[in-house]
Amino acid sequence: MIFKFEDNKVIEKHGVKMSIYNTKEECPPAAVVYQETDKGHLEEFYHTKSAFIYYILKGKGKWIIEDKEYEVKEKDVVIVPPGKKFYFKGKLEQICITTPAWQEKYEKHVRYIEDIDE
Repeated sequence: MIFKFEDNKVIEKHGVKMSIYNTKEECPPAAVVYQETDKGHLEEFYHTKSAFIYYILKGKGKWIIEDKEYEVKEKDVVIVPPGKKFYFKGKLEQICITTPAWQEKYEKHVRYIEDIDE
């Protein structure tokens, strides 16, 4: 399967511009999203089904996974297993892969983040 960047659906969610390559209906095993943010993801959440795999293309920031903070930079990979709460801060460009493909009904809100000053 081939998904072209110019065909992507673009949305903004919690401070992150997301360019969505595919959905669960198009490819159930995985979904791919290109993301850009100037400050980070302004919501802490977890997903009960999907693992989130992020490849950092540009920038640097901090990932907070289960209340533990990790510094990341270009070329790093972040893997968040299902059920682990997380959010991130920083000016970042990254690819996010969810496996199995993300479905909204399994995403659970924890809290909104208001103290991002990166």
